[in-house]
Amino acid sequence: MKQLFTLLLICSPGILLAQKMPDYGIHQIRLNDTDKMIRAEILPVTSMPNVNPELTYYWYGTGSIHLLQGGFSGQLLNGSYEEYYINKNLKTQGTFEKGLKNGVWKDWDKAGKLIRLFTWENGSWSGPFNIYNANGKVIQSGRYIHNQLDGPISFNAGTDSAKTIRYKKGKIIPPKSGTFLKRINIFKKKTPSQAKPAS
Repeated sequence: MKQLFTLLLICSPGILLAQKMPDYGIHQIRLNDTDKMIRAEILPVTSMPNVNPELTYYWYGTGSIHLLQGGFSGQLLNGSYEEYYINKNLKTQGTFEKGLKNGVWKDWDKAGKLIRLFTWENGSWSGPFNIYNANGKVIQSGRYIHNQLDGPISFNAGTDSAKTIRYKKGKIIPPKSGTFLKRINIFKKKTPSQAKPAS
């Protein structure tokens, strides 16, 4: 029994050391400004990104968060991001991946009402979005693909006023007018100018 107890004491430190050590917040930054507070993660990245000159990168250095198109010069934001109003209500929430916005990002007003929700993919708007009015109702919704509106975009100005515009790669698709038979013009009367000349 004494030998078993001695064996457990010898093995215990090895078992304890094999457990994952807590982070203690060493990969988190907290910044206080006059009008906002920021909590962001700067988790280590496994590999450096291939920098795209058209994208905006967010990084931490010299005690503040910076953004730069086509580059960075510090620790890339990598992980969750939260920005708070001075009244401690959430202002912005999202996720960074290697310095680029990724996933769903939400913005709120000071009273806690959702203002907008955008989906990001590797630093570009890609996916569904919603924009809300002061009452929390959706006033615009649709989808982006690589920063361009794509598909039906709905505009709601009130309970009885709604409009949908279709986009393809950022350009408005004109609505088709009339019925199918009117569009193919097989029953349209010919005017004298359209009549064939006599041979």
